[in-house]
Amino acid sequence: MKQQPIFYIKDFGCTDFLGLWNIQKQILNLKIKFLNKKYNFLLVLEHNNVYTFGTSTKCSNFFRFSNNKTFKKIKIFKVDRGGKVTSHGPGQLVIYFILDLFLFNYDFNLYLRFLENIIIITLLKNQIFAFRIINKSGIWVRNYNLFYKIGFIGIKIINYITKHGLALNINPDLNIFFSILTCGINNKNYCVTSIEKETEKSIKKKSFKKNLKNELCFFFNFLKF
Repeated sequence: MKQQPIFYIKDFGCTDFLGLWNIQKQILNLKIKFLNKKYNFLLVLEHNNVYTFGTSTKCSNFFRFSNNKTFKKIKIFKVDRGGKVTSHGPGQLVIYFILDLFLFNYDFNLYLRFLENIIIITLLKNQIFAFRIINKSGIWVRNYNLFYKIGFIGIKIINYITKHGLALNINPDLNIFFSILTCGINNKNYCVTSIEKETEKSIKKKSFKKNLKNELCFFFNFLKF
């Protein structure tokens, strides 16, 4: 019989990438050590400006402009998530999920769809119609013939326990993305956007985060155990 899971949601505010990466690893290692499926963790935060690149990133699809002064001031980390290069910074909401995949009957693809749906429903409640694109990661919106990436997903699975998670652009400095080939995309028809840019409205992050936490509670209450 499966244990009834307990979820902890912790808001870290705006914090450095390395500290939260270490916290993820510590929690994951404890879960592996004690084989504890009951306790699961959702870490909500924003990062100070940083570039991270996943396991499929190559130098050739990292920097867009090698002499750009902006990226030279930003720390770079190679991490163990899937995917390519992306940017994190103030105005981008990040959620790290440290969960047992037993919640999803150990189905990796079901877990991915779950994360995508969290982003899509959250955007829909902010009057933004967003969607998946086949063979392209993350969540997108369309403006005429251009496609804009607004939600990002990168995960790692160790012993059926998840690391990393999703990121959603609320109102980050989008110029930070232009120094890199975000997610390896080098196509003028695919760009990056944010909720504020799409709605042309100012977003109160405190209220947005509160609403998102409510959405997370809703999603996890409807998981089948």
